[in-house]
Amino acid sequence: MKWLARGVACKDEIEKLAASASKWNFQNSEYNSLHDHYLSSKSTSHLALSFCTSTEVYLLQAEEQFCRMNFEEAEKLYDAAIFTSKAHKFLNEEALANELAGHFYLETGRRDRSAHYFSQAFEKYNEWGAAAKANMLTKYLDGR
Repeated sequence: MKWLARGVACKDEIEKLAASASKWNFQNSEYNSLHDHYLSSKSTSHLALSFCTSTEVYLLQAEEQFCRMNFEEAEKLYDAAIFTSKAHKFLNEEALANELAGHFYLETGRRDRSAHYFSQAFEKYNEWGAAAKANMLTKYLDGR
């Protein structure tokens, strides 16, 4: 259950990241009400709210769904995290979201699909200036 341990570790790291996030993200009352609505909602309409919610929340929820083996919901949440970070032009978050999605697809047996996400992560880490981090992903890209 390597993926379960990785999911728990990622969840812990994302919770730390979310806890240390800028207070700016949480001071906007409109953001808070939409965020609370999304967290209490059981619907899959989270993509419509993705411009208002943080990438970290989506990633945390994606990792949680991954651990619970709710793969369909995890896929939607990883894509929502990527969409949100892209919309806000946060290259580092977009790179991280793509990398975590790549691991998700790789560990659920979809190597071809994971290559797309690792490739996007590689590109975004390089664009952000994190060449060393990007180079760490080449082991996932070389095995295509």
